[in-house]
Amino acid sequence: MTDEFLREDAPAKSGETSVAALGTAAGVTALFSAAACCVLPLGFAALGLGVGGLAAFVPYHWPLTIASAVAVTVGWFLYLRKRRACAEGAECASTPPRRATVVLLCIATAAVALSAVWPRFIERPLMVLLGGA
Repeated sequence: MTDEFLREDAPAKSGETSVAALGTAAGVTALFSAAACCVLPLGFAALGLGVGGLAAFVPYHWPLTIASAVAVTVGWFLYLRKRRACAEGAECASTPPRRATVVLLCIATAAVALSAVWPRFIERPLMVLLGGA
């Protein structure tokens, strides 16, 4: 077994996949912090679950949303740059982007967008529906 053989078979984690995963985690965390204020406590209380500590996440909603948007934007930039470099007919010096990268970037983009619109367009109607303020 040569090193060359091992490198071909071993999947290397690409930079854009790592950034996409980071953006997804940050986007979901930002979304959680947006819902932690009012909707999650009401929903969990309806299920009989205690949620006293969720309010601690509320101040971090916008910083997490902005950081998530930056991470997702960098992930898309890296993905598109690598995709153009590995376009059809061009010789690609590295492995082409993986399908998992696109899936993670799409999930991250949706989570960040949902986190950004949550306070105004989702939380208020849900609060009315659940009998809150």
